[in-house]
Amino acid sequence: MKPYSRDIRTKIIETRNNTNESTRQLADRFQVSYSFVNRLLRRYEATNSIEPLPHGGGKRPLIDSEQLNIVNKLVEEDNDATLQELSDRLKEKTGIQVSIPTMCRLLQKLNSTRKKNTSCG
Repeated sequence: MKPYSRDIRTKIIETRNNTNESTRQLADRFQVSYSFVNRLLRRYEATNSIEPLPHGGGKRPLIDSEQLNIVNKLVEEDNDATLQELSDRLKEKTGIQVSIPTMCRLLQKLNSTRKKNTSCG
């Protein structure tokens, strides 16, 4: 979810200064949550800033660009390999075990097709 715009933050602060409405009234008036208004007012009083806080991050990806290149090479070497086989080969080369759905997402990221050879030798 994106942070609320600077415009609505400014309006909330200005309305609070001009009318001295309660936090609940401000939340109802601007159709935002009580907790958002409460945090905004506390931050404004403490730092004089209405800017949103930076994104907190999250879990780092298990596979970085270097391992993604290895996956790409594995597919080039054997385009008929199953997702399980690719996952096993990735573990052999890097020591990183990924699930079948994760391998599928990695291949989607690489724009790799999963068509099998149908010709009989």
